[in-house]
Amino acid sequence: MQFFGTTMFAILLLTMGTFLAGNSKEVVTFIEKTSSMSASVFFTQSTTATQLRTTFKAVPETKKKLRILLVPGHEPNFGGAEYLDIKERDLNADLALILARYLVEDGHYEVAMTRGKDGWNPDFQNYFTAKDEEIKAFVRSQKMEMVRLIEEGKVFKMSKQAPHNAAQSDVALRLFGINKWANDHQIDMVIHIHFNDSFPRKPTLPGEHNGFTIYTPEYQYSNSQATAEIAKNIFKRLARMFPVSSLPKEDQGVVEDQDLIAVGNSNSVDAASMVIEYGYIYEPQLRTPDVRRLALKELAFQTYLGLADFFGEASLVAGSHGSTLLPYEGNTPVKKTSLANAEVFALQAALIDKGFYPPSGYTRNACPLSGLLGPCTRAALDAFQYKFGIKDERGVVGEKTRAELRKLFQPNLMSVRR
Repeated sequence: MQFFGTTMFAILLLTMGTFLAGNSKEVVTFIEKTSSMSASVFFTQSTTATQLRTTFKAVPETKKKLRILLVPGHEPNFGGAEYLDIKERDLNADLALILARYLVEDGHYEVAMTRGKDGWNPDFQNYFTAKDEEIKAFVRSQKMEMVRLIEEGKVFKMSKQAPHNAAQSDVALRLFGINKWANDHQIDMVIHIHFNDSFPRKPTLPGEHNGFTIYTPEYQYSNSQATAEIAKNIFKRLARMFPVSSLPKEDQGVVEDQDLIAVGNSNSVDAASMVIEYGYIYEPQLRTPDVRRLALKELAFQTYLGLADFFGEASLVAGSHGSTLLPYEGNTPVKKTSLANAEVFALQAALIDKGFYPPSGYTRNACPLSGLLGPCTRAALDAFQYKFGIKDERGVVGEKTRAELRKLFQPNLMSVRR
């Protein structure tokens, strides 16, 4: 398949050729342009959960896969949160690529990414240039219709929404362009991938909040119902391992929004569309490369499993433990380090699964999956050792403790919990 005679970027089918973007090699496939579609019409559903599930179920017979567009947040070379040497825009691209692999390997999805770390997908770059006037007209039309309906009292302007940074005009135009591209190509689902930040904070210090949240279209938008149902499934999976954002309003977990372009500002996107803020840029698990890789992989996998839950196939793809961090192997001594480390990260994941972490009296936000061996992990460790009668390793993740935890992941003991 072809689109404007160019090759689609960053779709991962191992049987196909590769596209080299900077230092990252991605495997590619294509998404065709279909007949051009107008944007969603108010007071009708542009997509439904039933339609999406029907398409998914029929893939083996029809060979028509669900079309998912992954949008790593911000521009390739600027924008987004930063903390020390960590750039949100790069984390977004890394996570999107991992998620794309899971989706394509599943076999039910046709996946596109808007960009990689080093540049835009050429099709999107060409689209922004060639369709500039059409995109501007599209934005004007949608905004005028929104204003008219609000003035007539047919649509209600929402207030008291979660705060967001305003996009620059050229960036906003590209975001609307992505919505129009998704409409033109009859994309079924759009996932915008982001990490959050707290304000105000000093550049070299972490902020106040942590945790993830998912933004969905406000209920009056035509893509709201299907998006909300998908988001709830993804939320449940992510919440198993990761805390929900501690920021007021975001602490609902799944948050409706009327203003974000990414979810369809002015009813501008037909597909189910959401923004996932996967955590805060300064969280400890993102600070060190080895733990960051584990965290991004787990975030992507839980997102994939959330989609699998929505489509009713989780039992086929989740594996025995439903996590990339399990079963616990624990062959390496666990040491306290000033930064997050992989051994503590694995220990915390195992203790979460078995109900020991966070320990009694602590919240998920106070005791996140962080890779840090601090008071939370020590308290959970004490409770675990007390339950299993391990008295000579108190406060230490010794061989007896690791061996006992490994046993809990053996098939005959899978049901043992705190």
